[in-house]
Amino acid sequence: MDPEASAVIASHLLARETLLWCGRPHDTTALRWRASIVILIGIAALALRALPLDSSLAERADLNSILLAVLVCVLVAEAIVFHTYLSNTFYGVTDQRVIIVSGLREPEVVGVLLDRLNTPQLRVQRIYRHIELRGHSEKMFQPSYLPFTNPSVPPDWIGWAECYRLLALEEPLRVRDLIIESAHKLE
Repeated sequence: MDPEASAVIASHLLARETLLWCGRPHDTTALRWRASIVILIGIAALALRALPLDSSLAERADLNSILLAVLVCVLVAEAIVFHTYLSNTFYGVTDQRVIIVSGLREPEVVGVLLDRLNTPQLRVQRIYRHIELRGHSEKMFQPSYLPFTNPSVPPDWIGWAECYRLLALEEPLRVRDLIIESAHKLE
């Protein structure tokens, strides 16, 4: 168990609740993808500025390069917000619930009762290195991440099914099995 995550999660435990596992996001793949996209858009903006064009095309290239520069700034800001969320996120699995502590300034605590996995309210699944606890919904497409929002706890204002994510875990299969086993013990 991660000692820093253990200290953060332990302060949110209920009476007679036992911490079985705790951790935090470790994978930086998402950050690398974002950095690659920002670099490609930045190169495109520089290429538009460097091309010698006639006057009408030069004006259009200037406008396009300014728009690309604004897009690069927005992508950089979104990457900073995403990284801040990930660096301030801690996960815990207890014998009663899954705990997510995450936030930009003040840490917000979300506890998902494992009893709900024994009913049709929530289902758990592993997606690559992530674990997702999601409510059932009739909607077919639900984005995995909305920019400038908490990736572990998507906003409820979007109107989709309830969803919680444990992102970039080192041993996602082991954690998923631990969640399912703990839920079955509560039956």
